[in-house]
Amino acid sequence: MLRFLHTADLHLGAAFDMLPPEKAEKAQAYQFTALEHLVRVATREDVNCILIAGNLFHAPTPAANLFSRAMSILAQAPCPVFLSPGKHDFIHAQSPYQTNVLPKNVHIFTGASLESVHLNKDTAVWGAALQERTTNIPLSHETFSHPINLCVLHSDLRSKNGCNHYTADNLAKSGFSYFAAGGSHTATGLQRTGSTIFCSSGGLAALSEQEIGAKGFLLIQIENTIKAQFIESKALQFARIEIDLTPIPSDVGLQKVLIDRIPKKPGHICASVILTGERIYEPNVTALRRVLDQVFFSCTVSNETIPKKPLWRYLQQDDIRGAVSRRYRDLIEAAASSEEKEDLTHALRFALAAFDEDSMPTLS
Repeated sequence: MLRFLHTADLHLGAAFDMLPPEKAEKAQAYQFTALEHLVRVATREDVNCILIAGNLFHAPTPAANLFSRAMSILAQAPCPVFLSPGKHDFIHAQSPYQTNVLPKNVHIFTGASLESVHLNKDTAVWGAALQERTTNIPLSHETFSHPINLCVLHSDLRSKNGCNHYTADNLAKSGFSYFAAGGSHTATGLQRTGSTIFCSSGGLAALSEQEIGAKGFLLIQIENTIKAQFIESKALQFARIEIDLTPIPSDVGLQKVLIDRIPKKPGHICASVILTGERIYEPNVTALRRVLDQVFFSCTVSNETIPKKPLWRYLQQDDIRGAVSRRYRDLIEAAASSEEKEDLTHALRFALAAFDEDSMPTLS
């Protein structure tokens, strides 16, 4: 049985410049917490190796203290660590991957073509390095001499125009047992093409509010079959929370709704709270933001609501809006049930919104 961790795209040294300076510094610290967690899991799960598919760092020449700290953490792993430099930390003449003494257990693939490293009697690990942001690495390789062959490469498997992209046919012809990709910050899940299982682990850390949801890495087990377990990262995450204000009568009611929508462990989450719908009161956005900024790592609040307009505002007008309003009034008064009245009321609201060229009201 073979067990290993597959991760990518931690982006150590990212600026997090959407945050205030003191919180950006904490976000950067959480990245190292995530790397330390990865090593602890490797120890706990007694894995054979760790595969890092690029972008461990956010820049090709990271600050010396960032590089040394990351290598010190990886040196504590109880197994070999294999890293394939990616789009952000690509190999170049002054790359610290080439100019620094690395921990004995850390192997950096620095060539522009695939090379293999013996892991154990059954397994070899293959990899290469992006030499610049737009490098394409051929999947051609020497004849396999091990029954299990892992390949770790920075490769965006989702987009044909993505960095170092491969098609399913490319991967099938490669013959690798497992292809560990990085480059896409969204995990793909295990997929098969030919005899090759391939996967993007997604980003170990989120870098912007567009990257919503849990980030993490994969524990892969190869025995008779290949299994993957997602393990959540300790890095910063982003969440988007939309609240329909239409049925909410007050800030007290809004707080009750929000309490049920707050994710677990909010202290590691940058939240974007968006208020939508037709409001019947003016929410205190400043106070709400102040409170939520104490709950979450950070929080922005956007009020995208519109005032709820009186239903019968055009009833006395001598135009098509007035005619439609009067017709619906008669239908509502003649309705046989409360459900029918509600449906007709919604229909009138939609009709008047269309006349006024307003956003369509929310059904409540």
